[in-house]
Amino acid sequence: MYQTRPSAVYCSPDVLERYSEVYGHAGDWHTRELRFEGIRVLAAVMPPGTIAFEGDVDEDRMGDW
Repeated sequence: MYQTRPSAVYCSPDVLERYSEVYGHAGDWHTRELRFEGIRVLAAVMPPGTIAFEGDVDEDRMGDW
């Protein structure tokens, strides 16, 4: 994650369903968008089990790896 918070998290619908069960939003996954600490968690057309993070990389904090 390069030491920065993502602006959004996109995932397949099955991942969003599981997320909603684990974090106490059971049944809310069909709304397409949930939030985790203010970050949008969205269902997208992706292969099952896939998660993608969107955001900027802070090159000063990224490190030399």
